[in-house]
Amino acid sequence: MFKHAAAIGADIGSNSIRIAVVRIDGQILAVKSHSLIQDQSQEYIVSKLNQAIVEIRQSVAQEGINPICIGIAARGFIDHKSGIIHGPDQGIRNWINVPLASIINKESGLPVYVGNDANMMTIAEHRYGAAKGFKNVVFVALRTGIGGGIIIDGKLYRGVNSAGGEVGQMIIKYDNGLSDKGIRGSYEQLASASAVVRRYYEEKGEIRDKSIKELSCREIFELSYKNDRTAGKVVLENAWLVGIGLANLIAIFAPEIIVVGGGMSEASDDYFNRLKMTAFENSLENFRSQVRIERAMLGSSGSLLGSGYFAMTRLAGKNI
Repeated sequence: MFKHAAAIGADIGSNSIRIAVVRIDGQILAVKSHSLIQDQSQEYIVSKLNQAIVEIRQSVAQEGINPICIGIAARGFIDHKSGIIHGPDQGIRNWINVPLASIINKESGLPVYVGNDANMMTIAEHRYGAAKGFKNVVFVALRTGIGGGIIIDGKLYRGVNSAGGEVGQMIIKYDNGLSDKGIRGSYEQLASASAVVRRYYEEKGEIRDKSIKELSCREIFELSYKNDRTAGKVVLENAWLVGIGLANLIAIFAPEIIVVGGGMSEASDDYFNRLKMTAFENSLENFRSQVRIERAMLGSSGSLLGSGYFAMTRLAGKNI
């Protein structure tokens, strides 16, 4: 299938649009990043995406490469069959029920396929990364929020309305108040990078002032490595919460492997070992004796490789 052909893979993030030209074997031929302003609208995102596509096509054309299709990774609930982003708006004006595939197809002239970003990362890790060779996989993206994806018997599980795999919305502490999505005590609310920052300032007893730049989750982890007492307490608590969520996923899906991705997956071995230990300690023997918990291998390239592979697979008339 398209052994020597190439596709464009794009990822619409909060602060940038990343774009690459990839082959079906996982080779990345070119990659670029385009910064985004904070005040975003549908028109602005579409314009920047079209610009990025034009520029990377021109770049690889000099080497005789002509991509045959485009895959786009985006946040939110997406009808992957029609390429419509249903929302939520992600802070982008007019970003509800956007027929992104048809919009970009009209401008580029290429077949366009759109999927949820965590699902695209799941596909990439299953095809090229840590989950290669496994048939039953759970992928968890630990980042500002928590996303995920599920592979069952070699196929991506999508569920009703393509909403399956939203592992960040499972409830792990019911009495903790409502999340910004209206869910009480969700995994995302308690264990994400945003939660680490919130808990750090709670432990410090400081009122968060939006006019002052806060420490990032990464910076709090760095402080914990330097034996900062508050940061260490918060990071240890987070490892426990992440592990509890993974234990739930082990009990429900009994996967062969759980792949942990996102920026938080790059933390120290001590942190990663603690979350694994918590997950296994809170799992039955029948589950924990077989399942593996591994870091993602592809990093920020995952969504680009996944969306490119997704596009070529769909173009070939196959489902994934």
